[in-house]
Amino acid sequence: MSLRWRIILLVTLAATLSALAGLAVTVAGARVSVRMEMMAALELARAEPPSAALPTHVRHVTRQFVPNGTPLPPAQRHHPGVPGWFAALVWDGADDILLPVEGGVWLQRADPADEVAEVWADTLALAVTAAIMLVLMLLALSVLVGRALAPLNDFALALDRLTEGRQAGPAAAIAIPELAAIGRRIARLDRELAAARAENTALSHSLIALQDQERAQLARDLHDELGPLLFGIRVDAHAISRAAATGPVPGADAAGRAGAIADAAAAIRDLSRRILNRLRPMGLDHLHTAEILRDLTAGLARQHPQTVFTVDLDSAAFARSEAADLTLYRIAHEAILNALRHGQPSRIGLQVQSHADRITLRVSDDGGGMKPDAPPGHGITGMRERVRALGGRFSIASGVDGQTLVEAHIPVPAVTAEGLHHHG
Repeated sequence: MSLRWRIILLVTLAATLSALAGLAVTVAGARVSVRMEMMAALELARAEPPSAALPTHVRHVTRQFVPNGTPLPPAQRHHPGVPGWFAALVWDGADDILLPVEGGVWLQRADPADEVAEVWADTLALAVTAAIMLVLMLLALSVLVGRALAPLNDFALALDRLTEGRQAGPAAAIAIPELAAIGRRIARLDRELAAARAENTALSHSLIALQDQERAQLARDLHDELGPLLFGIRVDAHAISRAAATGPVPGADAAGRAGAIADAAAAIRDLSRRILNRLRPMGLDHLHTAEILRDLTAGLARQHPQTVFTVDLDSAAFARSEAADLTLYRIAHEAILNALRHGQPSRIGLQVQSHADRITLRVSDDGGGMKPDAPPGHGITGMRERVRALGGRFSIASGVDGQTLVEAHIPVPAVTAEGLHHHG
């Protein structure tokens, strides 16, 4: 049943109960009034001396002579034009008055027929008037409720459009405060969803650009470093092969060629390790993530002796899940490299803390801060997207004193069997 008809039925029920209560009060009042009227009429009749010259019927009282030895006639309960149930509600009878005279008695009996008929007519008129008013009120209520609830249809259409990924549309003016508040909330939801869709679109483009950049970097590494090394190995191997075909190969020449091949193989191994480490840190399969981060900062400290590294790692923050550990490593690695790449920091701090509901990572440096109008690079976009993929929050703040703080809050993930086996 629709809300409109629920309201109409509730109002109808309330009005019906009110009408019944009014009818009960009317009948109770009429009952008292009729009894008082009948008692007054009987008292007046009692005060008059019995005589055959008196009329047999006066207002509300009938007189009848009953000879001695004759039974009293039964009381008549007939009320023309009045339902019996209503007459029984209004009048429950009264005792007869017997005035003895010579040869018999005068019977004086209350006759409320006229009074009951008046009460019935008044009650019937009141009921008809109430019914007409109720019908008119329900018709007016149906129109008013329909107009008042019309915004609900607009809300449903707006929510359907939001579900389909479209805008909710312009909000109409609503006079009802409660419905107007719902309309404002839907409009705010529309704005937030539009901003989220725009942000997701921008992030998708940034991620595609970041992937293309990573692929281009891998292609350059393979082309610029791996290609010359393989070409050198091939040249040295052919030289050794040609020399061996023409006679004994001088030891010094063979040793030089073999050394060049070994150096090229070592360079290829280092290149492959760098590429694989960029794709996935190899130590995550064997070491605790905290140890890998300490090794990372120790290696960077050796390469940048002018920078002091401070590391504060809470071991309880790790080994929650592989995705969380990999995210912590990627963000710490990218943030530290950005600080070294784009500034000249004298101090870099790395802190990872464990809380009841989240893991907090902070990377701070004093390398000069970010330029206010500098657009976020692919590295920042990648960090932000990694954190958001886990349902966390990511922020970068630069102070006027040249300080930069990269902060990530990652919700505590559930420890999976895979994570326990991986980190155990």
